[in-house]
Amino acid sequence: MIGQLRIAPAILAAALTLSSSTAVAQRYDDDVDGAETCRAIWREFGRSMSGRPYAVFCEVREVGTTPRGSLIDVDGGPRGGVRITGTQRSDVRVRLVIQAQGESVEDARGLVRQVSMDLSTAPLRASLPRVSDDRPRGRRFVAATIVVDAPVESNVTARVEYAPLDIENVKGRIDVSAEHGPLHLRDVGGDVRARVAYGPLSVSLSGKQWQGTGLDAVAAHGPMTLSLPRDYGAELEIGAEHGPMESDFPLTLTRFDRSNIQTKLGAGGPRIRAIAQYGPMSLRMER
Repeated sequence: MIGQLRIAPAILAAALTLSSSTAVAQRYDDDVDGAETCRAIWREFGRSMSGRPYAVFCEVREVGTTPRGSLIDVDGGPRGGVRITGTQRSDVRVRLVIQAQGESVEDARGLVRQVSMDLSTAPLRASLPRVSDDRPRGRRFVAATIVVDAPVESNVTARVEYAPLDIENVKGRIDVSAEHGPLHLRDVGGDVRARVAYGPLSVSLSGKQWQGTGLDAVAAHGPMTLSLPRDYGAELEIGAEHGPMESDFPLTLTRFDRSNIQTKLGAGGPRIRAIAQYGPMSLRMER
């Protein structure tokens, strides 16, 4: 044992507020033409818009169900988010949450009608229309979030570019990545690998310890936030190679390598690794 390290509680509200798609939504007026079709969707799924919209139309579309397979593979593409939730079901249900803005409500509705998805192809990907608008803050835009309800025990591969990626209550082999996030993992388990290039990565866990092989999560340009219960047990590695690192937990170090800390939390357990390369790292205690 090298010693005991106490790090001040983390407060990253500013960074997290800027990264939240729901918070960004507040920049827009909810009384924009067509907003009555979008308000409930914005509250539940966040808001996908470009510039200041003139007219909008939103739709939650049932795509269908597929039999449970060996892998759920989802690609959000450049404008699509992904949300995968583990539920008590034996098949895979897929919906599209589509948001569009246009010159008028009918123009936005027309963009939504052009969105499609083929459940027989892999990876699952929404087909979006090409939108021509050369103005710096153009009014025409369309995006789709792929929403998947899957069995809790599922293997998942998912990626996004400029949209949120959320995985909740899924246990299995999970490999997820985001170019510009945010990426959120909640109550996942199994053998999990998560990578974010630009944007926040947050992991929130419950229970006594990790169920499965372990977690390997890296945010190249953070922030990274790991939230654990007070009595959580794990072999823990956290680090911030080029940024501040803060913790709510009093940590007894077993190894310190430059900017990485290795320690045992509680009674120990599977390995949890959470690293921020450029950006703050926060270890939070769930109250």
